[in-house]
Amino acid sequence: MVNSHVIPLNDFMQGYIANILCAIANSFGISPNSVTVCVDSEDFHIYTEKGEIDISKRDFVKQLIESTVKGMLSPLKGIFWLQKITITASTGKE
Repeated sequence: MVNSHVIPLNDFMQGYIANILCAIANSFGISPNSVTVCVDSEDFHIYTEKGEIDISKRDFVKQLIESTVKGMLSPLKGIFWLQKITITASTGKE
């Protein structure tokens, strides 16, 4: 979602983004069913069904994850970084 508007993605992009977000959570030792990333001009947060992953105290880690997420979304039309962006991905696990 960009500014509360759903941006439709094809199956490849949905799977690609889901795999990357779940891999980020796995790097923190979390095996999520879903991952949600919330980005705006000032904040960057990652949530799973187990709560927020605290990346605020690790500046390098936060920069690495933020640049990864922004990099994978940058080719998509309609995405501008001064907007509020919410990405939710599911692993398909129940």
